Amino acid sequence: MAETPEHSRYHAYMQAAEGVQGWYSDMSAALFDAFLAFQGGPGGPGDMLEIGVAYGRSALMMGMHLRDDATLRLVDIGTALMEQSVALIRPHCQGKVEPILQYSEALPPDSLPALGTRFVHIDGDHGTWGVQADLALADRVLRQDGVVVLDDFFSESFVGVTWGAMTWLAQNPGRFEMVLVGFNKAYLVRPRGARRALEFIRDGLQPHLAACGQPPSTLLRTDDPRACGCFGITARQFDRDYVTREIAMGLPEETPPGKYPV
Repeated sequence: MAETPEHSRYHAYMQAAEGVQGWYSDMSAALFDAFLAFQGGPGGPGDMLEIGVAYGRSALMMGMHLRDDATLRLVDIGTALMEQSVALIRPHCQGKVEPILQYSEALPPDSLPALGTRFVHIDGDHGTWGVQADLALADRVLRQDGVVVLDDFFSESFVGVTWGAMTWLAQNPGRFEMVLVGFNKAYLVRPRGARRALEFIRDGLQPHLAACGQPPSTLLRTDDPRACGCFGITARQFDRDYVTREIAMGLPEETPPGKYPV
């Protein structure tokens, strides 16, 4: 196994989350860990926000990366599960955990600090309008170097998530840029931070996942980056770390290995 990155909390998370119910996969935990470590781990400034908490598995990973002067805000309407989640997170979180028992769409626009949040996980209302409202909320609170993660993107069970997200992005150009899609989630950043994020995905993501003990994966860029700059990530394909449009179509590769542009 590769050496664990300095800011990784993955292995400590796996111990803390053992036996906790939920749909948050080990691969998603490793991907969250990678992006949070990329932001600077527990040294990264800014609050965090999760919309839709369930059993607290994803919020636990976020809390383990929280700085001691920051706040993890958890928005959900399930009182019993919220209490259970907060009890799970607090022993492993240096910052403040703030439960908000309310629908995210009902939050007043000024109830959360503007542009002060480094990481947002949207896993609440899985309908078109709910996703659009949550993306608008994320847009109000996210720092310029922040990351938004959208659950169930491309899920056939929740078509409204994909429909709502793509419609919102088209109607609000220049607010977010999608940089990675895979394993049931989409990852978005501010456009000015997209190049740095894409370089991290190309050069640093797979080594981080390997250090977390995840099975080999494949990054895909199957469109012209000028048309669609987003990476895909899947279980291993073609026995390659990286697949271009030419490789996917069985054509000669045009880009020398290791020179893939972002």
